[in-house]
Amino acid sequence: MPSMYVNVSKMDQEKKDALVEKLYDAAVPVLKAPHIYTFVKEYETLYENGKPLADQKMVVINLEAGPTKVEKVDALAEAMQGAVQEVLGADKKLTVVYHDNALDRIAIGGKTIATSMAKKD
Repeated sequence: MPSMYVNVSKMDQEKKDALVEKLYDAAVPVLKAPHIYTFVKEYETLYENGKPLADQKMVVINLEAGPTKVEKVDALAEAMQGAVQEVLGADKKLTVVYHDNALDRIAIGGKTIATSMAKKD
């Protein structure tokens, strides 16, 4: 199951809900997953080079999902950039870090997904 970890400056719940909904809408056509879990980490201050920034324009998403082609990651990043700007404003910039998780690298309930899916002899 894909997971999104969204790092964003503090915002009211209504705006946060709208952002997560738009990000989900942008991700689901590319990821084609039945469930996408989103974790939102709000920060008080964004620092650049050890100094606080007065202008909080950055949103960072770490996305963990299955292997995919570069073209799909590009499409995903473009759609998510649009979602961020639609909800938070045209001056917001999005960084997406895509973690390519193969089924032999993810364990649920103590077993890798690959092991769980393997046929029994």
